[in-house]
Amino acid sequence: MKKFEFLQKAFQENSKLKEIVFENYNREYLSFLELIFSELYRNYCEGIEVKISETSPDLIRFRSLISELEFARYFIGRNMRVRLLSNNAFQGRTPPDMHVCNNSKEYLVEVKKIQEEDLNYILGLKIVEILNSKGFSLMVTVRSSVYMSTPTYFYETREKKENVLESALKEFISKLEKVQIDSLPFVITTIYADITLHKTQKDKSYLGISTMKEAISEPSDYKERIRYDVLQKARKRNNWIGDELDKFYIVAIDDDSLFFYVDRYNIELFGNATTCLGEVPEVKLNYGIQNALKNGWETYLREMCILRNNRTIIPDNERGLFFTEPLTRNISVVLVKHRRNFYVLANPLAEPRINNPNILQDFKNSFIGWE
Repeated sequence: MKKFEFLQKAFQENSKLKEIVFENYNREYLSFLELIFSELYRNYCEGIEVKISETSPDLIRFRSLISELEFARYFIGRNMRVRLLSNNAFQGRTPPDMHVCNNSKEYLVEVKKIQEEDLNYILGLKIVEILNSKGFSLMVTVRSSVYMSTPTYFYETREKKENVLESALKEFISKLEKVQIDSLPFVITTIYADITLHKTQKDKSYLGISTMKEAISEPSDYKERIRYDVLQKARKRNNWIGDELDKFYIVAIDDDSLFFYVDRYNIELFGNATTCLGEVPEVKLNYGIQNALKNGWETYLREMCILRNNRTIIPDNERGLFFTEPLTRNISVVLVKHRRNFYVLANPLAEPRINNPNILQDFKNSFIGWE
């Protein structure tokens, strides 16, 4: 069998990206990529080569592309047909990432990878690139300070930290010349991180497990980034026309943050649920909720505590984006991926042509509800 047959096929129109990927990922990860591409090709996923050809030769952008492909793989696993959309698929208007359909429904899917900009990880990747360019075959581990380890989710915060990263990288490069390969493992200490170089039997350098010197807590901008991304992707649908607007719209978020828990998304989209010891307050059935009840969402509204669920309820003044932000009516489902798990947050208040409680049947075996 040809080595990485499906990877070779996918990258045939983007040799620069192929070179970067094969230089910086070890065989185990390349084998994982081969598995993804083989499943997509064998299940007749369309548009793979075009999508690859449009991807910039950059590892961060490539990580976003892999998020798209993992969601495509998810839909294929649910007996759906997938077509990855090119940048000009909507004739000058910005298209979503893919078109997905089964025998009864069509979906447009926009994927967002939450780039948490964990500088600990990015520093490790950059060090690996340097070592590979110098012909070293080493495993790299990074043990960084709290400041470096705390992920950033917005550009303003990230810009400040990039200066810290460059400082640590320059210090590493200056000390690399003193490393004696026969004395490994060897620790290079910088002001912001300790980098350990280990012997390896592999044919190239790669990033091992990185750690932090102290425990860190959830950054304040994590939940704000969730809200920002959901609304930004909802706004995208405003530029679509004709039958594009008749297709259910999924905002798919790939969130590998160490702070992830699905109830953070439930809180931001549905609201803060309260379990009452005394009398459970009555909720106001506004026009949107009344329509959702008419459309068949009662069981789901109760499961999500918009309606009373035993002694648990989301008070009117604690409701989330689905109930307070009209822009979210553009979204049928927010589908969240965390590592190997998928979580479905359906929008019972989506606009009528993309609103159907039966869509939940297309997401069987995915997590739905509160943890």
